[in-house]
Amino acid sequence: MPPNETIWAAEEHTFAKHRLLRRYLDAWLPIMARHNHRLVLVDGFAGPGRYSGGQPGSPLIMLDAYLGHAYRATLPHMARVELTYLFIEKDAGRINHLEGELAKIARPANVNVYAIEGSFDEEMPKLLDGIPADKGLVPTFAFIDPFGYTEHDLQLSSRILGFPRCEVLIYMPFPFIARFVDQPTIAPALTKLYGDESWRTAQGKATLPERIKALHDAFVGALHRSAKYVRSFEIIGNGGSTGYHLFFATGHPLGLEKMKEAMWKVDPVGGARFADSTQTGQLVLFEEQPDLSSLARDLRAQFGNREFAIEQAERFTLEETAFCPSLHLKQVLREIERAGELDARHPTQTRRRNTYPPGTLVTFTQ
Repeated sequence: MPPNETIWAAEEHTFAKHRLLRRYLDAWLPIMARHNHRLVLVDGFAGPGRYSGGQPGSPLIMLDAYLGHAYRATLPHMARVELTYLFIEKDAGRINHLEGELAKIARPANVNVYAIEGSFDEEMPKLLDGIPADKGLVPTFAFIDPFGYTEHDLQLSSRILGFPRCEVLIYMPFPFIARFVDQPTIAPALTKLYGDESWRTAQGKATLPERIKALHDAFVGALHRSAKYVRSFEIIGNGGSTGYHLFFATGHPLGLEKMKEAMWKVDPVGGARFADSTQTGQLVLFEEQPDLSSLARDLRAQFGNREFAIEQAERFTLEETAFCPSLHLKQVLREIERAGELDARHPTQTRRRNTYPPGTLVTFTQ
């Protein structure tokens, strides 16, 4: 629930999601700047910019992702790109505090920052309505982290995702929703949140975990209506599963790949970790030394004993599993080949054992 104070103490899960946010933008910014002259970054529920303990909030983290980027001074396209930050916050006291924090930060001429007082669901449509029909939205990353389930309309996220090269990262506090899902008074808010009544599959479930699972799966389905690629990540606290999830939605496979790389490389913060929860019941914990046996099983189930191209395996790993092709696929294939259970060949060049260059054809022998 939203705190009453202008600034407040950050919770464990806050540091976890901010760590992921920064890790992803570290990858997103140089890639997008290479191919685009302008980029937009939106924080839909910006808050005051800093917590009572002095830690930076999401607007400062998003801004520093560019200003403090390791490659900003060495990659010419990073210095040339025009960045526009839109920090939206409806509480007057918080927006004033945020403006004070932003005023302390020196910014180059190519970085434009706007602190906007108002609700995300009212202010963002105004901005989208102002875009000429023949131009479209420039590549945009939107971080949507509301205090509760009543503050976001999924149709707005869908509208953002309807533009090419736009992505959203959405935080969902399912335990709060699940506790009251059977109460008729919240039905309109949940229908607005989901864009339809798919959330009702959670009604009547006997336990809180069952309700959270139903709400989660319905939200994945809702996002898939406007985004080809959707992954969810549960924050795992010191006590285990929390029910709090981040959802990433994009229309581009490169965005999905970079988010997966970010997830697998993000360090635990205060004991909080992440698990891929896209397929509930098949949680994969993001660890430094992951158990890759499930990826091996998935590959065998997908391809059986028929020959397949390495590119097919990369696409399957990216789109259908929790694992990342660039980090895990070849490691798994090497282990299977060393066990004598894999044959690989390249149709036009000599292949060294345990290598899988583009065009390699692979067969599981048992």
